[in-house]
Amino acid sequence: MCKNLVIAAVALLTVTAFAFGQMEAAKKPAMTVEGKLCTSIENRMPVGTATSFTADVGKVYLWCQITGAAGETTIKHVWYHQGKEMATVELPVRGASWRTYSSKTIPENWTGDWEVKVMDAEGNTLATIPFTVGKTAEKPVPAEAKQPGQTSPKGQ
Repeated sequence: MCKNLVIAAVALLTVTAFAFGQMEAAKKPAMTVEGKLCTSIENRMPVGTATSFTADVGKVYLWCQITGAAGETTIKHVWYHQGKEMATVELPVRGASWRTYSSKTIPENWTGDWEVKVMDAEGNTLATIPFTVGKTAEKPVPAEAKQPGQTSPKGQ
């Protein structure tokens, strides 16, 4: 009888702890990332967006719009060339809606497949943005070209 009571108490505590953990996780908003690769940044917005670049691009930027951040935190942009980590850039996020960017200088002989992983402060991957350098490159979209229905963002 006493053994059954102990088992029931442990089970109740386990279920309560699990439910509390689920409620805490539900309270934490999910941080999301919109990422765009580009050839420059003007007025905190991406210019020359593309997913492939010529070998002589010189520098590629990853611009990100972060939403849902809970207070001040950080993200990382981890740049990979053909699976090898080439650079890590830690960036502050100081609001629920925040724009930020990093860049990578790319020598002409570093052609091939690239990707940038956007990671939260705990090391979770929020987004992976692939691109290529030196293969058939698409023409970057000029700053004036807006998508239908696109508006200028407000705030940070």
